[in-house]
Amino acid sequence: MSLPAVCIFQLILFLYEYLAWQLEIKNLTTHKHYREAVGMNVQFFTVQINSLPHLAAAYVYYHRMKRSMLLYVPYLMLFTFGQLMSWWLPYFFRIGFWYLDGTGEKLRQYQQYHAHYHRILPRFKNHEIIPDTEHTILIVLTCITVVLTIRSVYSSRMSSDSKIKAK
Repeated sequence: MSLPAVCIFQLILFLYEYLAWQLEIKNLTTHKHYREAVGMNVQFFTVQINSLPHLAAAYVYYHRMKRSMLLYVPYLMLFTFGQLMSWWLPYFFRIGFWYLDGTGEKLRQYQQYHAHYHRILPRFKNHEIIPDTEHTILIVLTCITVVLTIRSVYSSRMSSDSKIKAK
């Protein structure tokens, strides 16, 4: 896959993450309770932390700044890890973020704030956590971006190694 394709997916991931946090679409976006709890200023800062690294990565990859390209990979891994802990490990294995406390308080928060949003996935066994549509789309975009980004970093490293050997 070419470098422009990586940039396109990084831009798509940026736009999706940015708009999902900014727009309030009834039964689809899940951040209204967060905005009400922490206020607009903190939420704006959170949006920047979650979305701007994807935009910066698209710029860096488009301009082929090889050393800077490596900086995006750890962020992308942390971003993916957060999604796995919040939605996918609880969905498949009943472990993760919503099960960290022994009191069930996190699970009650899930039921209060997230249980009523639109879903495209069925209930898995008798597990309480079902990822909503927003986070299902997000993990698909993230996985595609992870694969393309790692392939791009690997191929750029291989091409620079072959240029060094050719000299």
